[in-house]
Amino acid sequence: MQVPEDAARALDERDFEAAVRRALERDPPRSLGKVALERLRARWGHTMRMLRPLGGCATGNRLQLFSSGDEVWWEMWTAMRAARERVWLETYILEPDRVGTRTLAELANAAGRGCEVVLLYDSLGSYRINDAMLAPLRAAGARAHAYNPLSPWLWRGPILHRNHRKVLVVDRELAFCGGLNIGEDYAGPGLGNSRFRDSHVRVEGGAARELARLFVGTLAEIGAPAPATAAADTAASCVPERGSLIQVLESNQQRKRRAIQRTLRATLKRASSRCWLTSPYFVPPPRLRTALGQAAARGVDVRVLTAGPSDVPLVSLASQHVYAWLLARGVRIFEYGTPERLLHAKTVAIDGVYGMVGSFNFDFWSWGRNLEVNLGVLDATFAHELEQQFEADLLGAREVRASDLAGRGAWQRFLQAAAFRILRL
Repeated sequence: MQVPEDAARALDERDFEAAVRRALERDPPRSLGKVALERLRARWGHTMRMLRPLGGCATGNRLQLFSSGDEVWWEMWTAMRAARERVWLETYILEPDRVGTRTLAELANAAGRGCEVVLLYDSLGSYRINDAMLAPLRAAGARAHAYNPLSPWLWRGPILHRNHRKVLVVDRELAFCGGLNIGEDYAGPGLGNSRFRDSHVRVEGGAARELARLFVGTLAEIGAPAPATAAADTAASCVPERGSLIQVLESNQQRKRRAIQRTLRATLKRASSRCWLTSPYFVPPPRLRTALGQAAARGVDVRVLTAGPSDVPLVSLASQHVYAWLLARGVRIFEYGTPERLLHAKTVAIDGVYGMVGSFNFDFWSWGRNLEVNLGVLDATFAHELEQQFEADLLGAREVRASDLAGRGAWQRFLQAAAFRILRL
């Protein structure tokens, strides 16, 4: 694949500085005065220069944020049907239900039209998928690869090292990335059961090429050949006068790449007014927990929206173990959802100018085991959309207060501490 070894070099220094300046000038936070706004621009200009080496940057992107499962599935299927060259899909969970089988059919149709189709799925998350279900896809000319198969003689690394990414790449300039797995649980009432409230992003522009680069890297990791169309890929061009500046950030413990973790710590450290994050599985490792506490202690409005009821009850217990420490330092915590409507979105909005969406949870699995991908976006309009979604979610949440924790019995505290320690293994 013809891209620089260091993807951050895709933009030269002058182009990068112009892109950062434009992003901070476009639709600035309206509540700030002129002096405060200039300070914010200077602060985040410096922050982006710090973050630049951590992942491939692309300018001139157009973004669309989704929180409705039905809408995003129609968008992705439409994109697959319109593909002319390639459709690459990477997912953790692929279910053999209506959404899963429709997605496999769209992939097969694209392959039948002559598109290069590659499916990369995690063998643990997609354990219900078998070769018989993939046979029509392969018969149409597509490739399907399982990441780190469960059979001991096929393992490529530790069995708990999983691919948690959710990426769809269509042709050269279109991609989707976020928290949505492939199944009815991640769709709305028309296509599924609305079980999860999630966030996903449609990206049109050079960031799609950076996501493609990541996809090719994962194939190489499992020993699969690069897709033929990857050979013609070039670095993303600079279009500083329009669109969003996006950085594609990865986490891959096996390859010692921890760009998401480093970016989260850096942006929390640089936050000056507010940091609102959504994480359904909230068991932050010590460094992230410390960064959250330090930000709140210096006056930043730090809010965490996490799951109340959860599809993984052990995680809920473990989350409650760290609540008291965070509340004592000024972090506000909200629990979202009902047993019928669970939280699955993973987003961060900071200072009204920077946002993140992707697959990364604030837990030990995302921190130290899983393959993850996040989009870091410098764009006030996009950050405002994330904040609006956060505020809408708060309407379905309850705030956790220190008084709520005071009545916990010894047995409950023991269970919460035990769950926390189990999840650190």
